[in-house]
Amino acid sequence: MQLKKLHPRTYLYMTLIVPFKQVDVFTEKPFKGNPVAVINFLSIDESEVTQNELQAIANWTNLSETTFLFKPSDNKYDYKLRIFSPRNEMPFAGHPTIGSCKAFLEFTKNTTATSIVQECGAGAIPLTIKEGLISFKAPIADYEGISSDVIAGYEQAIGLKFVAAPALLHTGPEWIVALVDDAETCLNANPNFTMLADQTNQNKHVGIILAGPKKNASIRNSYEMRAFAPVINVNEDPVCGSGSVALARYLQELYNFEESTSITISQGGRLQRDGHIVASIIQEGDGNTSYHVAGHAITVIDGNIAL
Repeated sequence: MQLKKLHPRTYLYMTLIVPFKQVDVFTEKPFKGNPVAVINFLSIDESEVTQNELQAIANWTNLSETTFLFKPSDNKYDYKLRIFSPRNEMPFAGHPTIGSCKAFLEFTKNTTATSIVQECGAGAIPLTIKEGLISFKAPIADYEGISSDVIAGYEQAIGLKFVAAPALLHTGPEWIVALVDDAETCLNANPNFTMLADQTNQNKHVGIILAGPKKNASIRNSYEMRAFAPVINVNEDPVCGSGSVALARYLQELYNFEESTSITISQGGRLQRDGHIVASIIQEGDGNTSYHVAGHAITVIDGNIAL
């Protein structure tokens, strides 16, 4: 019986022991962001674990996402990332991308990298590391209008009137984005989650991003945001990367920024969190617009997991 191999891959009584981290994302304060579990499979072949095994681990951690780092399929990538919710595998998600990059840099003891390319179900995701902030370029940020009947249904579920026409944003998940008068109105919203789950289920949306501008800042560049997704058993997400992409894309459609613009977003106050996101709208030289999300990440659990 093989008892032990040296770190990072060890076997103890035929149990696979691999490095594990839990990273708090979009915060510099422990326990105030959105956690992701990151499991280091860089030292094994992806074929050595099954889809069902990965799903079982994600179901057990019971976090919104659990990720698995594998060797990339091509040397143009730094690693391959597989992302799981407790229910299913996902092609891409925002805060797990940032948290997994942080974990990868620590697993590999890389303190000098300024850029990383992640391989995942959404393709190549470029990341940058600068002054403690990790930023990713969103793979998709498409805008689609919705009918007045759908808008009315969401207003009823949220219990508020929206200040501009909401829209459907495709950012991996399918988010409705809606604005209210101000940050205080956003923070005080009390949705009917049963009604909201019915509304999102009927329309095949993951949930709604609700945002309000902060009074002490330009109406266009600083927001309080909340993310509601009861249809996937997440009444409120503490801090949401794909939601911040959706908000930035919505604001670009609303205000038609001609120059590159950064949006600062606070999230999580109603859940006793203190999340901070910088969402950037970049006007590329070729006439295209890209969307980037940046945030801090800190490791709060560092050890091994027995599988």
